[in-house]
Amino acid sequence: MEMTPGADSARPAPPDVAAPTSLVWPQRLSVAWLLTWSGLALWTAHGLATSWPYELHPLLLVLVVAMSGVMFRAGDLLFMRRRRRRLAGWWRAGARLAAVPVGVAAGCFLFSELDALSMTRFEGETANWVHQLDTGTPVSCPADGRYPVDAALNAYLHASGAIRQGTLHHGDGRFVLELKGRSIDIDGSTLYYDSVTRKWNRFHNDNRERTGEFEARINTLAECRVSLS
Repeated sequence: MEMTPGADSARPAPPDVAAPTSLVWPQRLSVAWLLTWSGLALWTAHGLATSWPYELHPLLLVLVVAMSGVMFRAGDLLFMRRRRRRLAGWWRAGARLAAVPVGVAAGCFLFSELDALSMTRFEGETANWVHQLDTGTPVSCPADGRYPVDAALNAYLHASGAIRQGTLHHGDGRFVLELKGRSIDIDGSTLYYDSVTRKWNRFHNDNRERTGEFEARINTLAECRVSLS
């Protein structure tokens, strides 16, 4: 069959497949970054959830940065998937900036949940030991200044990076056990258990109101240094 000279030029051009193909490596790179940031966020979350109780924590900064990275990379992947092109130029810079406040908000929310989880774990791990103290309210300190703990509690103290030294305030048929908590700064925080309320409390040492309340609670009691061992 004879072909007319203009037949080839009249055929429709094949679809452009170069654009989706050009996104393969950017998408892979973005996935790799997303997995990296997600892994860092999970590692940080685990550290906060299992840490000794704290009032703020240095890992909060890591969590905020990681969540900002997660938000940006998730948005970057979604954009490439839906628009079939890369996020570039000022739009990319704007997306990075927009990911920061979203990441900060997400990081702070997660931190508050992990903070509560850390305190709940602390209370659960020390429950049996505290119950033993409650059933035999100490009127004086142990001779060697040490309170023995069982293997399970000792494992928790070791894994959580506990501060084992504390102060026992006692007298008037009651006691207050004071332990040191951690914080994001050098001032630290205070954990204490009151045999009257049978509850743990916590406050940052910069909080003058809570510090004053604690001092009023213990100012009539004798005290001695103790260690959990």
